[in-house]
Amino acid sequence: MNKTKILIVDDYRENIRALSELIAAPDIEIYSAMNADQALEHIAHNEFGLVLLDVQMPGTSGLELAKIIRSVKKYVSLPIIFVTAHHRDSDVIFQSYQTGAVDLLFKPLDAYMVRAKVQMFVELARQKELLQQHVAELEHLRIEADAANVIKSQFLANMSHEIRTPLAAVLGFSELISKINPENKETKELSSGIERNGKLLLRLIDDILDLSRIEANRLELENTQFDLADLIRDVESTLSFRAKEKGLTLKFNAPKKFQNHYISDSTRIKQILLNIVGNAIKFTSHGGVDVDITIENNSNENKKDNFLIKVNDQGIGLTEEQQQRLFQPFGQADPSTRRQFGGSGLGLVISRQLAKALGGEINLLNSTPGVGSTFLISLPLERATDSNINKEPAKKMVENLQQLENLKLTDKRILAVDDSPDNLTLISFFLKNSGAEVHFAENGIDAIDEVKKNDFDLILIDVQMPGMDGHEATDKIRKMGFTKPILALTAHAIRTEYDDEYEKVGYNKILTKPISRTALLKELYGYLG
Repeated sequence: MNKTKILIVDDYRENIRALSELIAAPDIEIYSAMNADQALEHIAHNEFGLVLLDVQMPGTSGLELAKIIRSVKKYVSLPIIFVTAHHRDSDVIFQSYQTGAVDLLFKPLDAYMVRAKVQMFVELARQKELLQQHVAELEHLRIEADAANVIKSQFLANMSHEIRTPLAAVLGFSELISKINPENKETKELSSGIERNGKLLLRLIDDILDLSRIEANRLELENTQFDLADLIRDVESTLSFRAKEKGLTLKFNAPKKFQNHYISDSTRIKQILLNIVGNAIKFTSHGGVDVDITIENNSNENKKDNFLIKVNDQGIGLTEEQQQRLFQPFGQADPSTRRQFGGSGLGLVISRQLAKALGGEINLLNSTPGVGSTFLISLPLERATDSNINKEPAKKMVENLQQLENLKLTDKRILAVDDSPDNLTLISFFLKNSGAEVHFAENGIDAIDEVKKNDFDLILIDVQMPGMDGHEATDKIRKMGFTKPILALTAHAIRTEYDDEYEKVGYNKILTKPISRTALLKELYGYLG
């Protein structure tokens, strides 16, 4: 521990010597000054725990010197004790405290009183130093933690890319295999198994990435207008097949009429509902799942309504002890639950954090082993006003794969750029019957050469490639005067500073791998059809 520095300011050397001897201690280092200039010089170059300042000095008085010291922001909290012989002068006492003095010592000095007061400020200085060290240590730990979070995020982003790239090929080829001989039951069953397990792996990757975003406070929400009725129907349609496969009933009970148009992150709301209702189906082996939806309309002054979803299942239920482990990362009721039902145990914790980010909450209302559980999701939704409801006629969408097969891209010229031969082969098969003329390039440099030689209607380009990546190639292609659509293909699922360059580079849209044939064809027909 460093010694506490104390500055004594007095125009009489004898007074300085006497006061120095009076307060001398092993943990104190004493500095002295006989005028204001010397005092300010010391203060500028040292960090003092206390200043003992004589009130009456020729030239600049102690009171004036205190005002000068206090005028500097750095020294506003520097403790100053005035030493004065004016024991009964109320004006001096008042002016002393007005200049910021913490105390006064009156001559003749009481040795015990002086030592006690000085020692108190020495202890305060010591505690301040300890606190500063502690703050510095915490700041160092914070910097290390932030750096570790950045490294973790980068690692997860890279691992996501490395896993998604081959997974894109696996899911894509399994989709193609199922189309080769759709009447062959065995082929269809095998390709469905590949696709189902590939999607489970993809879901696990997405869950881990979501958890990473949440822990790093990097969760991004997109507030857009959406139709709540359409969202509910979409969730019901997605989960009905899963319930039917298990022989369960799935009932969505919603009001017949309610305001449809709201502003929030519909993607995250859908993710929450798919997780919670999907969990209810997962842990229910007989009976069914009821989803009761209520819209609580607030007053006209409040532009938000409460979206309440009560999910009641007839599943395995939970004991009191098991309920305590809910909403914990990678946590499930017990190990046997994971063995029997599978899953990463991330769905509930991610859903609750997403709900909180949206201003809502998810709670377990009740649960009984062997009887079932009831969860309540509450989300505030901002009502879309007449002025911000999109009244433009909806674009005609491609409804199903049959329509996609009937639409053609005849005479359209497409450039596909990817360093993975498997992905290029996959795109080739995806577009085989579209009527489009497809050219291929394995890197950014080759892509630029192709653009120089051909007039393309659209470019599909991978982002991460050796040599010249998609960002640099797209930027150069745009500068060459190419104004037609460029769609980025990326296996990155975490938005980083690197990914934020998407908007600046000149892409029309970013497509995340793996992408299905149906999804890719929909995008292409959207730009070229």
